[in-house]
Amino acid sequence: LLVVWAIGPAGALHAEPAGETPLGLPWREAGLTERQAAACLLDRLAFGARPGDVETVLERGLERWVERQLRGRREPRLEHRLAGIEALRVPVREFPERYPGPGRVLSEAQREGIEPTGDARATERRLEVFARQRGYRPQRELFAGLRSQKLIRAVHAESQLHEVLADFWFNHFNVSLADGEARAYVLAFERDAIRPHALGSFRELLGAVARHPAMLLYLDNARSSAAPGGRTTLESRLGLRRRPAGAMPRSRRPSPETGVAAPRGLNENYARELLELHTLGAGGGFTQRDVVEVARAFTGWTVYPPPSVAVAHRERLERMLAAPHGFVAAEGFLFRADLHDAGRKQVLGVVLAAERGIEDGEEVLDLLAAHPATARHLARKLAARFVSDQPPPALIDRLVAVYLSTGGDLERVMRALLQSRAFWEAAARRDKIKSPLELAVSAVRAVGGELRRPRALAEWVARMGQPLYEYRAPTGYPDRAEAWVDAGRLVQRMRFGSALAGGGVEGVAQDLPALAGGLELASDREALAAYLPLLLPERDHGQTLRLLDAHLAVSAATGPTVSVPTSGPGGPASDGLARRPPESAAPGPGDRSLGDFDADEPAVVRAVGWILGSPEFQRK
Repeated sequence: LLVVWAIGPAGALHAEPAGETPLGLPWREAGLTERQAAACLLDRLAFGARPGDVETVLERGLERWVERQLRGRREPRLEHRLAGIEALRVPVREFPERYPGPGRVLSEAQREGIEPTGDARATERRLEVFARQRGYRPQRELFAGLRSQKLIRAVHAESQLHEVLADFWFNHFNVSLADGEARAYVLAFERDAIRPHALGSFRELLGAVARHPAMLLYLDNARSSAAPGGRTTLESRLGLRRRPAGAMPRSRRPSPETGVAAPRGLNENYARELLELHTLGAGGGFTQRDVVEVARAFTGWTVYPPPSVAVAHRERLERMLAAPHGFVAAEGFLFRADLHDAGRKQVLGVVLAAERGIEDGEEVLDLLAAHPATARHLARKLAARFVSDQPPPALIDRLVAVYLSTGGDLERVMRALLQSRAFWEAAARRDKIKSPLELAVSAVRAVGGELRRPRALAEWVARMGQPLYEYRAPTGYPDRAEAWVDAGRLVQRMRFGSALAGGGVEGVAQDLPALAGGLELASDREALAAYLPLLLPERDHGQTLRLLDAHLAVSAATGPTVSVPTSGPGGPASDGLARRPPESAAPGPGDRSLGDFDADEPAVVRAVGWILGSPEFQRK
């Protein structure tokens, strides 16, 4: 029986550093017991609790556990789980060479005389053989590794806050696998730009993002240059008015040497999103003129050519880098002084002097990272992620003050958030709806599952509405309830709970009887009484039990049904049971049937599936 309800209301211990000022977490003032406070931390700073996690937090002490989360540490066991993902060890410059796109493989094969045939499968096999002979790996392998590492970390990492923040900041600075040029760099983007800075300086995070090939390609800055006839940094330093001999080529079409087009003119895409999404926010006070001036400041910020570029091109680049002409290279980033607009600029009232180079973009990043509008935009997003979709204005003000006084220290901002009453208040608890990623990972963690092969779990996350790394818009996946709650998606969430409880999510190992201490649980009510406190620790189970009791009574009389919600979170739930799910919730490949929880199913499986699909489990 498959039932979906509408969302109802809401390793080793490290010694504490000597002289550490206590955090002073105000959970007592909010009326929580210590166990409730521990469960609250695991709901918000982690992807949910694993069996025994509440006890672990209590043994270490709430403040020491939080300090450990804020500081992070090496995790050899996690590294061992990730060791088989080869792409995690590939240098950023080598990604487009190691994992070329199918278009490039086809083009190279055709140059070698391998033409497509009428048989698509035969052509594909010939191209695969050709690619292997060249030492290429298929991009699908790269993307599978990208999704696998995210799910493995989310399920098994002990530094859970770092994983939650890595997900938060990736969405804030979103790049997408749907972008044909950027996709080869997405894993390196999260690995090199996002993860190292998730609890560091926002200015350093912003700079790492701005220089990364994934962002430069995704928002088209890699092909932005000074307007035709405009004076470039290279021309300025050489005292010339025209492009000097030996400078890098400026082409309107993608270069076979670099793979990146550099049209003669400005591209505003990155500048606009830098202002509107990454820093100031939509109401941050910037104008279209600011967008243009910021775009001018970032002309010449492009991608370092891959190792396969022509020898002559590479030699020319090396000569320019060795000369004092303003060219800069680092990892996959290249600043081209021959493409940078060297004219005077003015951004948000601040004048950037003429005749400069990469300093223009760096000064813009300094200005934006320190701006009060940026502080408010980030404070609001962090408060919405960790407290409520509509966070209290006083909390936002507090986080803004800490951000500005510490120069954008993200760890200090997180400390201030945890020290606020708003984080712990009853009004905030259970106010957030889990995204499909959060739901899937929290369910695996709740049942004590081990993620051995992540592919099936990634497919379930996609089926519930969140294909990992595939959100096309630069906004990233939304962080609000209405984005995830509708009838079709809720049906898929319950199907996922059913599949996980019954061992139907391939690659996830679990032992539900052992989780309950091997108790003999013959009836549904006995199983519910045993598993509710295990899967929903320190929560009020009254409403969930009432819903389940009502469902058990109805299903005994009417047989298997599907309940379809008629309202979103906070609204009235449907008391009726629809006989068929909506068409949008039609089973996909590998789905269990709609008669999942019938009399032949073990009571434990029925109970765990119901709990994982219940309104209370959808909340955090």
